[in-house]
Amino acid sequence: MLNCRQASLLASRTMDEKLPFWKNLSLKIHLLLCRSCQNFSKQLDFLRKISRQTRANPDFQLTDEAKRRIAATLSDKQTSD
Repeated sequence: MLNCRQASLLASRTMDEKLPFWKNLSLKIHLLLCRSCQNFSKQLDFLRKISRQTRANPDFQLTDEAKRRIAATLSDKQTSD
């Protein structure tokens, strides 16, 4: 069984390459059992979709509210580490 660190690395790798069958199966099983890794995987998918949209539409701009939320989250993350 994968731990969360291994699962997050595999989830990230799936953005760039197709995983071998057993690694993919192990990741899917872990995602069924772990809500945190499910969320992480969904966030990766969201970022992939947004980055594709941004490349397709170079005029895309984040709203000021979105920029504030991102900055606040990053700031909170830095203070908690």
